[in-house]
Amino acid sequence: MTEPTNIKLEDFRAQLRARGFDPEENSLREMHAALPHLNALRARLRRGYAHSDEPAHVFKPEGAKS
Repeated sequence: MTEPTNIKLEDFRAQLRARGFDPEENSLREMHAALPHLNALRARLRRGYAHSDEPAHVFKPEGAKS
C-alpha cells in the first residue's frame, strides 16, 4: 500500500477495503488523520541493510582470541 501524505479519504477507504478492512467512519477518519505522522516515522527508518549488518546478538565464539 503506497502511503502518499496527501491521499484523499475516499482513496484511503478504497485501499483498506481492497485489503479486506472496513473500519467504522470515526476510526477511518482517525487513521487517515494519522497518516502524515506514520509516513514521517517510516521515512526515518533506515533500509537496505544486509541480514548480517546488524546481528541481534554479538558473541565471541569459544577459543577466539581477544
